[in-house]
Amino acid sequence: MCTVGPTRFTGLLAHFAKAYPGITLQIFEGVPGALSEKLEMGEIDVALMASPNPFPDRFKLERLFRERFVVAFLMGHRFASLNAVPVAAIDGETYLRRLSCEFYYELSDLASAGGATAMDGYTSEREDWIQNMVAGGLGICFIPEFSAVVAGVQTRPLMDPEVWRDVHLVTMTGRRHSPAVASFFNALRGFPFPESRFGIDQDLARGA
Repeated sequence: MCTVGPTRFTGLLAHFAKAYPGITLQIFEGVPGALSEKLEMGEIDVALMASPNPFPDRFKLERLFRERFVVAFLMGHRFASLNAVPVAAIDGETYLRRLSCEFYYELSDLASAGGATAMDGYTSEREDWIQNMVAGGLGICFIPEFSAVVAGVQTRPLMDPEVWRDVHLVTMTGRRHSPAVASFFNALRGFPFPESRFGIDQDLARGA
């Protein structure tokens, strides 16, 4: 997905290249809907995705890691003095919308339920543009904690409520794969992704 930070997978890719020399890996970026279509059509072998809604039964899921959503803001912003930012505290802020964010409507509904209204600012499908606008003081945004953060941007975890997402290895149920693809699955399943630095939400942990 567009919102999966590349720094999260640099170590994995280095491990894969060393363990399985000679296998070429092609990486395509997209939103979950487009990736799902490519997966169903056989244009890609595997997708790395998260969704606030259940995936269809035709997909086989294996959870890779869990991460928490954070608020990104300009250094020196009033949020910098907080350990975590209550959703209600974004009231009156200018929000910079990441068009590729699959959790946008869920986050927007949470803000509304908490009595917070953020003013619409700029929108962009590019993560780097949104973050650079945050660094320029044009507004705030919500991002997953493992997204790469540009210079001049600070983050704090969201709270009241906390918002988490699971990133899954997604394949087509029953589809046979080549030895090369199976090798990539083995590398993914065996890679020690670091845990969230914020711990695990207990309600989600019980339901995992």
